[in-house]
Amino acid sequence: MAQDPKSLQISSLLSQNPSTVVVVDGQIYEIPLNAEESTFLLVNLPAEFPEEPPVITVSPTGMRHPWIEGDVVMHDALPSWSQQSNLGLLVKEIRDEFSQRPPAKKNLNDTSPQQLPPKPEEGYRSRPPPPIPTASISTPTATATAVNPEYNAISKLSQEDMEELLQNETAFEIFFHSLERIKNLKNFQEDLRNGNEQLAHKNLSREDQLLKLKSEVEVLDNQYKLSKLEFEQKEKLQQEAFNRFSSATVLTRLKASVYESDELSESVAQSFLDGNLDNDSFVKQFREFRKVYHLRASKLERAQKDSLFVS
Repeated sequence: MAQDPKSLQISSLLSQNPSTVVVVDGQIYEIPLNAEESTFLLVNLPAEFPEEPPVITVSPTGMRHPWIEGDVVMHDALPSWSQQSNLGLLVKEIRDEFSQRPPAKKNLNDTSPQQLPPKPEEGYRSRPPPPIPTASISTPTATATAVNPEYNAISKLSQEDMEELLQNETAFEIFFHSLERIKNLKNFQEDLRNGNEQLAHKNLSREDQLLKLKSEVEVLDNQYKLSKLEFEQKEKLQQEAFNRFSSATVLTRLKASVYESDELSESVAQSFLDGNLDNDSFVKQFREFRKVYHLRASKLERAQKDSLFVS
């Protein structure tokens, strides 16, 4: 499905300028220029775009550059703007120009232009200004109207109305807030405010759920700690049991039992020599102890020979 001319122009803007931020979809777009100085272009698409040219301004206000007049970017392609013009390439050319010759901030201490001669701007000093389009020479009013839509509203005022705006602050405020661009910005602010309010209500609606989940997590955490402590205790008991039946422990106990059997048989023999045992008792006890001794000694010898208890 073919895109309408406005969508094609917006697609060109986004593809030629990847860092573009959508402020109001289909109407206002922000393009960063210098992250350190927080400068950016603001592309405002009027309601009749692309029949009417875009309005491109620089923020913050008060920047100086041969292409900037009253915070509005004056590019030679804007007076001759048509539906066949390319918004993406136009903005890219402006970015390239401001990248090579960055706009400079106005000095707040500067006096009026009539009192001081113009000073060369840092970033583009000793460079010629961009060429002035011929269309702007022949039809300057049309150029100003195309670039700055507010000109139409002001040009329709009578001399008395203009004086009233200059002298009456209330009248000026009413006129100022009636401008289309101001209305769009106010609508944008209202949309942001409503969006933030909806997001806040959405977050607050989840408070009970989050508190419940927090309580469940605390219970699970306590269960985990108890289970971990129980596991560590059982692991300790298991290790102690393993130690009792380790190869070194079994071998040591086997050696001790061999020594014990030998000592018992020697004790019986000594008792017989001392006359404490008769012949039958001596033979019976001595043979039993020696039998156990030889069985244990045999097991010890086999274990050491076959390395049965070498870990």
